[in-house]
Amino acid sequence: MKRIVLVHIGAGTVGGAAIEQEIAQRERWKALFGVDIVIGAVIGTGGAIVSDDPGGLPSGLLREIADSRKTGVSVAESAERAGFAPVDPMVALGRLMPFAQLIAMDAGAGDATAAIDAAVLELGGSVVLSNKAPLAMPYGSAGDALWVESGPLGRVRYEATCGAGLPVLSTLRTLLDTGDTIKEITGTVSGTFGAIFSDVASGASFSEAVRTAKANGYTEPDPRDDLSGLDVARKALILARTIGLRVELCDIAIEGLVPDNLKSVSVEAFLNAISSMDDTIAKRAKQANADGSVLKYVATVRPEGDLAVGIAPISTATVLGALQGPENIVSIRTERYDTYPLNVTGPGAGAAVTAAGMTGDMLALSRR
Repeated sequence: MKRIVLVHIGAGTVGGAAIEQEIAQRERWKALFGVDIVIGAVIGTGGAIVSDDPGGLPSGLLREIADSRKTGVSVAESAERAGFAPVDPMVALGRLMPFAQLIAMDAGAGDATAAIDAAVLELGGSVVLSNKAPLAMPYGSAGDALWVESGPLGRVRYEATCGAGLPVLSTLRTLLDTGDTIKEITGTVSGTFGAIFSDVASGASFSEAVRTAKANGYTEPDPRDDLSGLDVARKALILARTIGLRVELCDIAIEGLVPDNLKSVSVEAFLNAISSMDDTIAKRAKQANADGSVLKYVATVRPEGDLAVGIAPISTATVLGALQGPENIVSIRTERYDTYPLNVTGPGAGAAVTAAGMTGDMLALSRR
């Protein structure tokens, strides 16, 4: 039986859910695919916990690590509690190499994980990402190694970076592989913005909608991480690079929704003062409504034209305009799908569906 050793980078909300799925499905995958999937290491900011056993880390320990991350306990702390001395991530990779082929599962945050991803590729392994930052790095950086291997026969998969578990990138890849030509990609690819502007369309003020989204768990602990537009811009960049555009993050026009005077204050102070934007957003919403439209935060990617993310009035007669709540939709217009674009829609956030997107990529790579 073929064995695959997973290296988990990050064991937080998404990484922890992926670990749970892998533990639960391991025996089923053995029977279905003839592949034994084991978790050989978990890497966090304080170092890595790594197994010296080809069978991987014990399931009980893995669940303890994932549960502990929910309460803010680092991977290194969990390792020490279990009697494992944290090691440097590169040391961990070296220990695992003799066991089987490696697949890195990058559910981390920030672009520091790109060096680990690149090292796994250099060792002959593969990489799966839900972490967008490494794929949005400038050309000439560690992220280049990921894009080199991102093609149909490459060893990098990143479905979960754009739309959580939705088949956005695999659909796009199928269109490209079959020779279709992409004319435009538009979409609402943020569950946070979807929830906020659905509430605005229902009559809530912008500040009320932001506070409600935070209370419902649709935003990051600091809502400015979402409202800056950077997360959506990274997704737009990944879509653009996937269709062959050589663009940088700075090439995307980003409309941020965080006033300059509120960028450095506390989260509480920000939430108390964000009402300063209410009138501006309300006027735009009223104008959109008069034109039979609603406001959405939209990403637009065109092979020949500007790349942009920001608020736009969208007709309620369209699929995109009818979208409600934190759902995502990506509309792909091509030579074949011109009059009626191809739409991919569904939940664009959530630990279980995002983890499933990663798991699907991992299984595809492991069966090759």
